[in-house]
Amino acid sequence: MEIILGDDRRMKRMSAVLAMAGLLSVTIPGGAVHAAPASETLGSVVKAIKKEFAKKSGVRFSVVRRGGPPGTWDIKASGAYRFRVSGVYAADTTTISQEARGTSRTREISIGRKFYSQSYVRSKDGKYPYKSPSRVGDWTYAQNLAGVIWGKDLINGINPGFLELGASHDATSADGGTFEGVKTTLHSGTVTVPKVGERQAGMYFETREEELAYGGPITWKLWVGPDHLPRRFHAVMRLTQVEGGATYTVTMNMIYRGWGEPVRITAPPKHLVSDDW
Repeated sequence: MEIILGDDRRMKRMSAVLAMAGLLSVTIPGGAVHAAPASETLGSVVKAIKKEFAKKSGVRFSVVRRGGPPGTWDIKASGAYRFRVSGVYAADTTTISQEARGTSRTREISIGRKFYSQSYVRSKDGKYPYKSPSRVGDWTYAQNLAGVIWGKDLINGINPGFLELGASHDATSADGGTFEGVKTTLHSGTVTVPKVGERQAGMYFETREEELAYGGPITWKLWVGPDHLPRRFHAVMRLTQVEGGATYTVTMNMIYRGWGEPVRITAPPKHLVSDDW
């Protein structure tokens, strides 16, 4: 399932493969920035990430996202990715947002072609104006659609596709200071794309123009450790609809933890899987 930013009818049931943690208060000092060839700035990062893919390891992540066109929601999400050679094979993500009716909580588990989800909105008085399935605690099941599956078009600090795009647009490197006790290198740059959208796997970019799409510059920063693996990814997207109109800003901050630690993602118990949507 694909959603173009600004489509009010579908935005409230987004989840990305995104997550929850106190991220916005992090301050990281940086050293003098110097321009560097792409091979020196991001080539080692892409190589290190693909090595983790080949090892079929995983990583835990969290994200805070704010802003966007009408119909989008500020979210906090957290979860884990499990890798295979081509990228993410499995994901377990919990996404939380605030709606007029109350707090929205969605959890999604994707394992290969299998997709499980549960979603509800809980109001301040403890009632549930929305539940899917109708009994809290149950899960729905479906075969994965394209919108759920990881892809090389995702705006994510561990996506080689986005990093290679960034490397082709004069990326720079600098001393990134220390983040969570780890010395880092800061890579940064700006890329301009004609389309940014969102699907369940996360926000994505396209390099071709499309009618009614939102596009514009993505200013990004990536902090990586001595092992060249990402620790933090920050992106500011200034989006304007192709046909003209107001410009909206989306800010996304992601944290990656637990590289090399075991990540196990399992399907819900069969007795909790429901046909009720």
